[in-house]
Amino acid sequence: MHIDELKGESEVLGGESENPCVNYDDLRVSEKDGKVVVWDTKRVLIGAGARVLFYPTLLYNVVRNKFQAEFRWWDRIDEFVLLGAVPFPSDVLRLKELGVGGVVTLNEPYETLVPTSLYQAYDIDHLVLPTRDYLFAPSLNDICQAVNFIHSNAVRGCLTYVHCKAGRGRSTTIVLCYLVRHKRMTPDDAYSYVRSIRPRVLLASTQWQAVNDYYNFKVRSCGISPKNDLIIRSSVLPSMR
Repeated sequence: MHIDELKGESEVLGGESENPCVNYDDLRVSEKDGKVVVWDTKRVLIGAGARVLFYPTLLYNVVRNKFQAEFRWWDRIDEFVLLGAVPFPSDVLRLKELGVGGVVTLNEPYETLVPTSLYQAYDIDHLVLPTRDYLFAPSLNDICQAVNFIHSNAVRGCLTYVHCKAGRGRSTTIVLCYLVRHKRMTPDDAYSYVRSIRPRVLLASTQWQAVNDYYNFKVRSCGISPKNDLIIRSSVLPSMR
C-alpha cells in the first residue's frame, strides 16, 4: 500500500499558515520589537536546496523522457485532466492541439518556464499557485481554486494540464483532490488509479494529509458517497519533447 511509502518519506514539514497540514512543531518562535516572529528553518533550507537542484533534476527528467518510453512527460488521467511535468514554451502549441484550455502551475517563479502571456496567446487560461517543492502541499484554499478551475474547464469541454516540476507530488495532490470531489473516489482509490497511469507519482506526508483534509472538508462533510467503480482508464497521450 502507498501509505507505507508515504511514511517512509522525510518527516512532515509545515506549509503556509492557512494550510491545515502545518506542523507547528517545526516552527521556532521568538519575540522581537513586540511582535511574534516565526522562522521555519527547514522550509528555508529546503527552498534553497530546491533552487540548486532544479536544473540538474530537470535535465535528468528530460534525458529519461528521451530514452525511456515509459517515462512520459504527461499522462491523461481522465477525459479532462492531464498530469505532468513542467512544460517548455515549445509544448504550448502541442497542448493546445490536445484540447487544453487551462493550465494549473504549482511551480514557484524560478521553476516556471512558460509565461502567462504565451498561454494567453494560445487562448489558454493559466492559474498559478506557487508551492514550494519537496514535501510541501498546496494550501486548502489553493486546492479549492484548482479543483474549481479544472471543473470549470471541463464544463466547457476543455482539458486542464496540471503540472509541477516532475508531475509527481504537488500536481498529483491537486489531481487527487479533483478526483475525490468530482469523480467521487476515496483518496486511496484515487491514488491507486492515478498511479496505475503514471507509476512514478509519490506523495510526501504533507501532500497526502492535504488530500485527506480536502476529502473530509469538501466531500464527506457534504454527505457525498464515493462510487464503487473507478472511472475508465484514459488512453495515453504522447508527449512531444
